[in-house]
Amino acid sequence: MRLAAQELKTRKDVQYVVVLTKADKNVKVAQTDEGRVSKKVMEDVRGAMQRAGVGRNVPVLLTSAETKLGRDDVWRYLRAAAEL
Repeated sequence: MRLAAQELKTRKDVQYVVVLTKADKNVKVAQTDEGRVSKKVMEDVRGAMQRAGVGRNVPVLLTSAETKLGRDDVWRYLRAAAEL
């Protein structure tokens, strides 16, 4: 069942998870800073979340197909959502 964006905003059982891709490309020295993004990126993400009406406690997952960073976390959230 596909829900319209407005309906999703009003449902209480829907939990958001923000997924940032290409985390390995965001930091110049990806080897030492894997799994981290710059303070500016996080400020921009949190600002966009606030403007969209997404709560501050929503998790932000960093992912990278290249290094497989965050893959298990994404699957964990997908499994939990499928159980709702």
